[in-house]
Amino acid sequence: MEIDPHTLQQILQRIHQQMRCPQCGKRVTVDLSAVRVVAHESMLLQIKCDGCSAFIVLHASLQGAERLRAKDEEAQALTNASSVLQVSEQEAQMLEVALRESGGSFERLFQKYGIRKA
Repeated sequence: MEIDPHTLQQILQRIHQQMRCPQCGKRVTVDLSAVRVVAHESMLLQIKCDGCSAFIVLHASLQGAERLRAKDEEAQALTNASSVLQVSEQEAQMLEVALRESGGSFERLFQKYGIRKA
């Protein structure tokens, strides 16, 4: 089973939210360094409690991870502003025409429309 880093991080966050040390009851840190084995539909983690120094071996089932990945990919495609241009198709076409008319120079484009440098 292939798990992308984003899905793996979400799985680890969910485990961290629910995981407490069975010896002292304190919340334990669960991060990528705790992952020892990722198999077909399971994951094996080795966690150390910062409170009492107990080692915990956790076997986590990955059943349903496909649904988690599908939801996150859909949401990410709609809201990831850092990699998605947030303009309409008409605005993009207008910019393309204006750049073509300016010979591909943003400087000439800004001069044409009276936009000054900061």
